[in-house]
Amino acid sequence: MKRYVFSLLCVFAFCISACGQNQQETSLPSSDPIEADFSFQPTEPAKGEAITFSVKVTQKGEAVNDAKEVKFEWWKDGQEQHVTIPAALQADGVYTAQQTIDEPGSYFVYYHVTARDFHNMQKVAFTVKDPGTGSSGSSQAHEHGNPSTPSQNDHHSSGVDFHFMPEEPTKAGQPASFMVHLMKDNQAIAEAKVKYEIWQGNDEKHLYVEAEETAPGQYSGTATLPSAGSYTVNVHVEKGEVHDHKSFPLTVQ
Repeated sequence: MKRYVFSLLCVFAFCISACGQNQQETSLPSSDPIEADFSFQPTEPAKGEAITFSVKVTQKGEAVNDAKEVKFEWWKDGQEQHVTIPAALQADGVYTAQQTIDEPGSYFVYYHVTARDFHNMQKVAFTVKDPGTGSSGSSQAHEHGNPSTPSQNDHHSSGVDFHFMPEEPTKAGQPASFMVHLMKDNQAIAEAKVKYEIWQGNDEKHLYVEAEETAPGQYSGTATLPSAGSYTVNVHVEKGEVHDHKSFPLTVQ
């Protein structure tokens, strides 16, 4: 009888262990990157008309409804001022936001999707027309869905697009993670050498942090900043003939 009870206990313990292992395996995040399908309506917007930007986010073909952040960043061709608007989840991994643009011309929009330790971004050109003339009001016209060569004001002469994402909030004395997404000609810059240069105010001593590529074009690093205040983070990237950098402000609490 004792032997029988002991055998049942062993089988019971084995089942619990196996179930726990299966639950742990299923809870691990997927290594498959997220996919994003962008569109907007109407496809030929007129000035003063509401434009709906939309992006469907999936992973392994399944809808992603738990994205950490989805937003759209748009600007007029040749202008430095960018406008960023947050997107809201509608259903089945679809995130949307609306924007009205009152000036006809050629524009660009970036979608930014941060989800499940991945960041996905892409730039798309679009045109806002003047309904009175049927014209965009600009000599430069771009087709929807086809990335266009940016003007000199869009980014550095090297053609590198930087999207810097610090941990929020960043707190003094605590390890903080930094991530940057790098693109050139609307393609991720993979296998580059990336580092963060961090300093506060007029400090002569700068902190350098080597970044690790966690996904194609996505580079992460960790640093502990000693005190609260305003910092500058200079992101350096090197790959082949590309040697570029860009500075970003950082507030530490």
